[in-house]
Amino acid sequence: MSTKPGGPDGPKRAGRPDLYAFRVLIEPRPLDDPDVQALIEEVQLEYVRRYGGPDHTELHPEEFAPPRGVFLLASGEGVPVGIGGWRARDSRHRGLRDGDAEIKRMYVRSDMRRRGVARRVLDALERTAADAGRRRMVLETGTEQPEAIAMYARAGYRPMADRFGLWAESETSLYFCKDLPPIRLATEEDLPVLQEIERAAGRPFAEVGMGFVADDEPPSLDTLRSYRRAGRCWVYSDDHLHPIGYLVADLVDDGVHIEQASVRPDHARRGIGRLLLEHVAGWARDAGFRTMTLTTFRDVPWNAPYYERLGFRIVPDESLSPELADVRAAERERGLDEWPRVAMRRDLHASGSAP
Repeated sequence: MSTKPGGPDGPKRAGRPDLYAFRVLIEPRPLDDPDVQALIEEVQLEYVRRYGGPDHTELHPEEFAPPRGVFLLASGEGVPVGIGGWRARDSRHRGLRDGDAEIKRMYVRSDMRRRGVARRVLDALERTAADAGRRRMVLETGTEQPEAIAMYARAGYRPMADRFGLWAESETSLYFCKDLPPIRLATEEDLPVLQEIERAAGRPFAEVGMGFVADDEPPSLDTLRSYRRAGRCWVYSDDHLHPIGYLVADLVDDGVHIEQASVRPDHARRGIGRLLLEHVAGWARDAGFRTMTLTTFRDVPWNAPYYERLGFRIVPDESLSPELADVRAAERERGLDEWPRVAMRRDLHASGSAP
């Protein structure tokens, strides 16, 4: 399939420090998982050391069960090193609003700090909350945790005036929030809209003489449905929650392959394609994948040159992996190589952002 982002998505963003040099696998675990509970015991000891007592906030496993919540365990070389969870909150809870996700029990073992693990867990919490349709992250931390406060500030969290939870009246409690990007997993109702996005994203190709690409049929509903059921179909929504861009990912050669990425042309140059790609790159890293690949047109400005700005590099035909070579062979059979077409790869283990 052609990868049609609908045009360039704006200027190259500035890089950020490497948060991914230390390899970490991040996966959902139940709150009552033994490894999770062992780290929760450690964080409670940390509270005792810093505040003189544990956090008595009640947490229940069902609160962290998808889609109303998630609890994550970070492991390095198979050893548990960090945890964090979020649970859905709404306006029934004082100081909160519909669509909130509350972070609980963020913690990294002391000997594993300063390696970017906490930021990795925080990124994963934000991504999984967005996937579930949450619109804002909220959290409570304390004045005796300056490292946490600094990390949240660097990650874009801002102080909030509203206070909530067990410690709302405590002078040592601080409250922060951050709006989430409008990226979520697709629903069944989204799928016909995604087909319309694909048709719209094809029209600019006709303007550069590539009518075959413009006329290419979008993925079938059954195809899109299979990606949705596998949890590999994401949408970017407008202010009215209507999809204006989407991305579907396959698994090729033990890596993540961007099968389709499209944005409505009337919403191009707003960074939507980049945000979708970075969202999926985070998911791929946390799941242990090392590469992300795609195939695209070499000379179309919003194809290969655009992806190069996002860290992808062209893979020579002689260096294609077996399954990626099969993808290219199928494209040639469809006649797509009437225009120069290439495979591209981005390594995921070395950097957390596009260069």
